[in-house]
Amino acid sequence: MISRKIKPEELKRTNELFAIAFEFETDNTRSATQVYEDAITHPQTREDAYPGEKWAAFEEDNATMMSCFSAIPYPIHFDAHHCTMVGIGGVASLPQYRRRGGIRSCFEAALPDMYAHDAAFSYLYPFSTAYYRKFGYEMCCERLHYQIRLDAVPQFCVTGDCILLEQELIQKDGSILASVKQVYEVWQHRYNLMVENESYEYAWVSKSNPPKDQCFSYLYKDHTGVAKGYLSFAKKDEVNGRNLVCSRFVFTDVEGFLGLMNLVRSYGSDHQYISFELPTDQVISALLPEWSMGAGTCSKAYAGMVRVINVAKVLKMAAYHGSGNLSIQISDAFIPQNNHTFLVTFENGSAIDVSATDQPFDIALGIGDFSRLIVGAYDAASIAFMPLAQINTDLEKLAKVFYTKPTLLTEYF
Repeated sequence: MISRKIKPEELKRTNELFAIAFEFETDNTRSATQVYEDAITHPQTREDAYPGEKWAAFEEDNATMMSCFSAIPYPIHFDAHHCTMVGIGGVASLPQYRRRGGIRSCFEAALPDMYAHDAAFSYLYPFSTAYYRKFGYEMCCERLHYQIRLDAVPQFCVTGDCILLEQELIQKDGSILASVKQVYEVWQHRYNLMVENESYEYAWVSKSNPPKDQCFSYLYKDHTGVAKGYLSFAKKDEVNGRNLVCSRFVFTDVEGFLGLMNLVRSYGSDHQYISFELPTDQVISALLPEWSMGAGTCSKAYAGMVRVINVAKVLKMAAYHGSGNLSIQISDAFIPQNNHTFLVTFENGSAIDVSATDQPFDIALGIGDFSRLIVGAYDAASIAFMPLAQINTDLEKLAKVFYTKPTLLTEYF
C-alpha cells in the first residue's frame, strides 16, 4: 500500500470514490483536467481552494485508489493567537477496500506532514469517536441543543428589526454581507477554534434565495442600524409537528438573541417548535419564562474531535492562570517530535519558555487527553476521569494550565 497526497489529475477520482462510498450521485462527465481547473479557478468552498490537500491510499501500482480524505488548512483563533488547524473531511474507502488499513495509512503519512507544515491543531467530525481516538483525536467542542415551543416565546421589548436576506436586496445593499461578517467575528474572537472565514464561507449570504430553496435567513439590526444577530432555518416535518430547524444562530449580545426570537415567534401560527444550537456559555434559560410541559428542552451535543499537531507550538501560545511552571510528558504514536517531557514556564498568563526537559514529569498524558485539556474543553478536575493520565503534582498547579475556556467551531468539513 502506498499513501501520499494526490496529484492534480486524481482530484476527480477522489470525488468519484466519495460518491461511491456514500452512495450518492455526482456529475463525473467533466475531464480530470476540467475538475481540477474549475476548483482552483472558481473555488466555491475552502476544499476547492486547496484541491491538492487530499491524501489517498493506493494499491502497490501507485494508481488504483483505495481510500482518501481531505486535510484542509483553516486559520483559527486559539487563546488570542492566530494559527492553523487542519480540518479532516471526506473520509472514505471503496467498499472492496474497507478494513484494509487505507485510512490508517493516510493518517500515518498526513499527521507528520501537518507538523512539517507548521499546523497547530487538527479537527474532525467523527462517525465513531472510538475509531478516531486511535489517531490521537479526542472529544472537544460541545453545544447546547435547544428546542423551544413557539407559542411559549413572549414578545420581547427590543426596538430593532429583522431583514430577510433575498438576492435582490443583497445586490442593492452592500452592507448586508459586511453586517453578517461583523456578527460572526464577535464569536470568532470570543471562542477557541473558531475559523477566520474567507469569502467562500460567506457565500451562503449572496446565494440566499428563500422562494427557491426554502431556507430562510434573517439579519437583526438594533434601532441604530448595528447588526446584532443572524439565523438561517428551514421547515422540517417532525413527530411533534412542523418545526423550524436552524442551521445558523449567531448573535453578539442579549438584544441580538431577543430580536431573533421575536422574529421566529411570528411563525408560531404555522409551526410548533424551533431548534438551534448554541455554545455552552450562552445559557438562555432565564430569558424565556416557560420551560415546563414541553415548552422548552435543552440537551448537550458533542461537536467534533480535536488533536494537537505541535505540542511545543501550542504550549507557547496557550493562556495560563497567573505564573508558575509545569512539566508535561506527552506520548504520541504518530508524531515523534511530540514525544518529550515539556517544561512550560509562564508569567502573568503567558508562556516565557517551553523546552524539552529530563526532569520528572508533573503529569503524563496521551496526545488526545492533552489536546482536549489545552484547548479548554475540559479542566484539571476532569483528569481524574482520564484513565491513562499519570499525576505527580497537586490539582492547584494543574489548574493553572488546564481550565475550561469558551470553545466553538461552526464550520463543517
